[in-house]
This record gives sequence, C-alpha cells and structure tokens, in this order.
Amino acid sequence: MNYIKATISVLIIATVFLGTAHAEESSWKGLKLGFGADRGLGISGSLGQFNGFVGNDGLAVDYLFMKEKLESEYPLHWYIGGGGYVDWDGDFGVRAPVGAEFAFAKNVDAYAQVIPHLRLNHDAKFKLGIGIGIRYQF
Repeated sequence: MNYIKATISVLIIATVFLGTAHAEESSWKGLKLGFGADRGLGISGSLGQFNGFVGNDGLAVDYLFMKEKLESEYPLHWYIGGGGYVDWDGDFGVRAPVGAEFAFAKNVDAYAQVIPHLRLNHDAKFKLGIGIGIRYQF
C-alpha cells in the first residue's frame, strides 16, 4: 500500500514539474535523453531546469535551481538541485543533487553528481549516492 501512495505522490510531483517545464518551454527544444546510473541503471533525461531518471531501482525528478558556467575554455557547468525519488520497493524521499556537466561533442554531454538523499519512510535514513551518465540533446 505504501508503494502505491509513494508512486502516486511522485507521479503528481512529476506532472507538476513537467507542466511547469512545458510552460517555460513551448516546444521540446533542449530535450536531452541518454543513459546512466542513479536509481540503478536506466534512462536519463533533461528538459529546461528539470532532470529526471528512470532506472531498474526506481525513478527521480529534480529541479535545478542553480546552474552556472565554470570559468573555463571548455563548456563545463555546475549545478545544485532539489527533488524527490521513489524506488520500486516502496521507499521514497527527498534529494539534493550537486553536480557538473561537460559538453564534450556536438549535442552530447556527460554529467556526474553527488546526491545526498533522505528516505522518508521505513525509519527515515540519510544516505549519500552518486549519479553519472551521458545524454544527447535533440
């Protein structure tokens, strides 16, 4: 039963985030899709200020409230975000990724992030995770 409540909660949050992203971007311009590791191995996506991930362990959606270019001759950005996750086993919680992305080829970038997260069910627990991946921008 907790699994159903958690899944519904995350879907509602994702719908609100995607609705906001759609309002900011009237088209899918800037959509990035790829693969990586975060909630297990899976598919990574980005649209506007939102990052999402669906993997074999669960899904996550983050809003990037700060993203800035690093002083470099290379296209390197760092970011801080906040969001939530739900795992397929019913666990859910909040997270705050801090990471960097590097555009190393035309329309292709790689990212790495450190993800402190707090599980909110089954005895709240703080953990530190990582996420890495590669995405293609359409």
